[in-house]
Amino acid sequence: MKITSEQIENFEDPASGKLKYLRPIIVLVPAFIVCVYDIYAKISFMDSMLRLFITIIFFYVVGSIAQSIVRRLMIQAMIDKAKKNDIFEGEDEDDEYDEDEDEEEN
Repeated sequence: MKITSEQIENFEDPASGKLKYLRPIIVLVPAFIVCVYDIYAKISFMDSMLRLFITIIFFYVVGSIAQSIVRRLMIQAMIDKAKKNDIFEGEDEDDEYDEDEDEEEN
């Protein structure tokens, strides 16, 4: 089922609360590991900074994708919960399909 913009507007954005720190954590933990490893392995400063820069960019992209996926899943869960509580009225095409499946099982 596709999430519509009207449904998203009815809910508070989870990225503003719980997910706010997901991306920084995903970036900073690997960056810290790379820094510690570079110091331990006595890698030159320029090589160390290049590795750190690449690590930060890579994990920033990974963190952004992860935050987007988790945000979508949280919004979808809120929409499903609201539908169970009859906040959204009207039937979707998917609802009709689900009813047909239930009738076939019985």
